[in-house]
Amino acid sequence: MVQKELELLCIGNALVDIFAFADEEIVIRNGITQSVQHVEFEKIRDILSELKDHDTVMSSGGGAANVAKIAGFLGAEVCFTGTIGGIDGTDNPGQLFTRDLNAAGVKLRLSLKSSPTGVCLYLRTGGKIRIAASPSAALELSESDISEKDLQKAAVVVIDGFILNRSALVYRILSLADRYGTVAALDLSSVSIAAEYAKEIAEYTSQHSLILFMNEAEAKAFYGRNRNKESETGNEALFFQEACEFLKSLTAGKSFPIIVVKLGERGAVCFAGGTVYRAETPAIFPLESTGAGDAFCAAFLTAWVRKKTPAECAALGNKAARIVLEVAGTGVEREQFKSIVRQLNFLV
Repeated sequence: MVQKELELLCIGNALVDIFAFADEEIVIRNGITQSVQHVEFEKIRDILSELKDHDTVMSSGGGAANVAKIAGFLGAEVCFTGTIGGIDGTDNPGQLFTRDLNAAGVKLRLSLKSSPTGVCLYLRTGGKIRIAASPSAALELSESDISEKDLQKAAVVVIDGFILNRSALVYRILSLADRYGTVAALDLSSVSIAAEYAKEIAEYTSQHSLILFMNEAEAKAFYGRNRNKESETGNEALFFQEACEFLKSLTAGKSFPIIVVKLGERGAVCFAGGTVYRAETPAIFPLESTGAGDAFCAAFLTAWVRKKTPAECAALGNKAARIVLEVAGTGVEREQFKSIVRQLNFLV
């Protein structure tokens, strides 16, 4: 790989994650009945006003932004591109987002929009979590916000899976990546995305230099949609094994794609050049799982850019994910990643 000025360029939704405990009555009264649902920004404000006596934790969010933040803590040269509110200078979530990423050493290319900065509210009621999301200004990211110079400088461009529905934007990013020899990295982000865009993603793996991340459920959905198969009750393990064989076949005899499946407490498995690399991890009881997969991607990609083996990349990804599992969202500090930074430097 040609040495580049920027290790990671992360492009995606700029959000603020808010974690709160809430009474069931508040949640139901505000119509938050699904595990994940999109709501108007005003609804988020209404709920927060009712939670004023409850403790809340806020941090920057969005898949690609989380990757940028953790990569920054790991000492990577990283830039994030996204859109926030604050065209009038009064958008507090946008200011929090900017402070968080600046503190991690991330270079920012943020376009200001008239809509408020997007917010994702995680409401914990007992043992259940419901998510109320209002992406707002994040949805206004378009191809005109993408810097060609940044793509030229970057070794890897990280694409948030939640922007796959903006085909012109994705095409712009991948075209520029191809032009400048930049590798693209994509996290499927959700089972619904893995299923809905399975065919397009499979095409991307054959047409572009791509590193593809997914979890077990997303791997099953991606495989099932591409092979027109469904898992049968009681045969989930066999179905996943078939999915892994499919993913392995996509990488056989080629440098790309590289495909990584994150398995939570079971670690991760990486397919590269038709070879399978496994990295186990000690199981822990997580405080909150949001952002852990993004931390994995950040460490994996930082290690990969620095020419580590797939097994080393996956092992460091597991370690970064475990750190984030112990906090709400990516509310972590640079010091918590010192041991990973030492390993990265030792392996150079």
